[in-house]
Amino acid sequence: MTFFRLALAGGGLALGLSSCLKEPEYSTTPAISFNSIRVSRYTPTNPREQVRDTFYITINYQDGDGDLGLTVKERDADATKYSGRYYNNYFIEPFIKNPVTRKYEPLSVVGTPPGGGGSYTAGSYNGLYQHPSADTDTKAAPLKGTLTYRPQVFGLGETFAAGQTVRFQISIADRALHESNVIMTDSVVIKPR
Repeated sequence: MTFFRLALAGGGLALGLSSCLKEPEYSTTPAISFNSIRVSRYTPTNPREQVRDTFYITINYQDGDGDLGLTVKERDADATKYSGRYYNNYFIEPFIKNPVTRKYEPLSVVGTPPGGGGSYTAGSYNGLYQHPSADTDTKAAPLKGTLTYRPQVFGLGETFAAGQTVRFQISIADRALHESNVIMTDSVVIKPR
């Protein structure tokens, strides 16, 4: 009997499956694909408070040996290995559609809206995603599932202006520092206040 894991991460739901099915053959380098992007808006009742948007980005992933996810404790225990770019394992870059050229440009080039939250540095939204399944991460086995990530909450006008079209470039790394393919999300238009 072989062991195969299917996990859903981000919403706190994880499933472990054990069966007599043939174990899938995935590369030990993670592979990802775009699943969905959703924007949730918080509009305060107090007009002095700022409208805030939260992006929820869901990707599909698969990995041959299942060494996905990293805890702060694991990262701190091997600070040399998990330094620089690999201090995080979820890499995300926002792109803005240029209204003149109609091409997407990195936010680090375009910059934030006038009067916004200041300059943006590439990699500022990178983050750490935890193990997709707490029950099975000690076993080397193929793993596939979905991961929903929320980079941060954006105040309207701080990072993105109303009417801008935004999408995100994403990749992930496993604990062996194998980096996945790079994908681009669908685009979303920032709603006016």
